[in-house]
Amino acid sequence: MHSFNPVTTVDELLKAQVDDGNVISIKKKRIIYAEGKTAASIFYILKGKVKTSKWNEEGKELITGLYHEGDFIGFNALLDSGRYRETAEVIEDAELIIISRTDLELHFEYNSSFLRKFLDILAGNIAEKQEQMLRMAYSPLRKKVAEALLITCKKYNPTNQGEFSMNISRCNLAALAGVAKESLIRTLSDLRDEKIIQIKDGKIIITDIRKLEHLIYCSDGKPNI
Repeated sequence: MHSFNPVTTVDELLKAQVDDGNVISIKKKRIIYAEGKTAASIFYILKGKVKTSKWNEEGKELITGLYHEGDFIGFNALLDSGRYRETAEVIEDAELIIISRTDLELHFEYNSSFLRKFLDILAGNIAEKQEQMLRMAYSPLRKKVAEALLITCKKYNPTNQGEFSMNISRCNLAALAGVAKESLIRTLSDLRDEKIIQIKDGKIIITDIRKLEHLIYCSDGKPNI
């Protein structure tokens, strides 16, 4: 048990964890934590990509979030029952900082302003996820697929630097959209024919982000621009 050194910022917390050697490397397709397990730690992504997902009674996966460098995962459980409510899996080799629940609680107790900063992060994460789930729940197929593509683009290409190429499996993209893989593939073919995307060597390239956004926000899910 290391001595407790209180911090006042998130950056200080991360540095302290790195200094203590609380960094792990996890390969693609490995599970970081599983739904229903006791939440003993939260994680900060230094490198790589991670997805969180839930499975319904029929065994269908629904991706609830995509994460990359600079994101926290697992901290929703801190305000919940103390158990993870989703499963986190690495989709691109990752390096993570582990922050124990015990450490966090000590910092929260010592510094209320630090607690508020963490709650702000958590609130933003929950609001974003709820908005995503609500839009997808009541959207037709084309809108669901367009939303999944746009979420992935905004997450991994936030500055919108030209054409964006995503190397994401069709299974993961279908799970993010909440549609069957076969339906996803047909819709991707339609979007390719409409020159909204290109598909090359298995990668999806978004070539017209404006048309993709229009698919989500227009009334019938069909481009008219």
